[in-house]
Amino acid sequence: MIAWLVLIYALLIAAGGVMGYRAGSTASLIAGVVAGLALAGASAAMLRDNYQTGWWVAFVVALLLLGRFALAAYSKGFKLMPGGLVIILSLIVLAALLMQRTPAMK
Repeated sequence: MIAWLVLIYALLIAAGGVMGYRAGSTASLIAGVVAGLALAGASAAMLRDNYQTGWWVAFVVALLLLGRFALAAYSKGFKLMPGGLVIILSLIVLAALLMQRTPAMK
């Protein structure tokens, strides 16, 4: 279940990068696609027999995204789009990851 949540998060982050590019930010495209691919790879690892590696990759990427957007919200003021949404999604994913540190029993 957590792996699917991470995959949805990956797709939303990558889509956010594309939306940032449409607004004129090449850095958003690169960062969004790289983070999205890392999260999608983490999800794939979690679905296969490498749960711990996928868990750590997803945890670190979500933590980095949370840190980057929380810092921007603190210094420039909170805006719901896109920073607030990434903060909320990152907190949800981090909480879910911490609640399921080991794979669920099949």
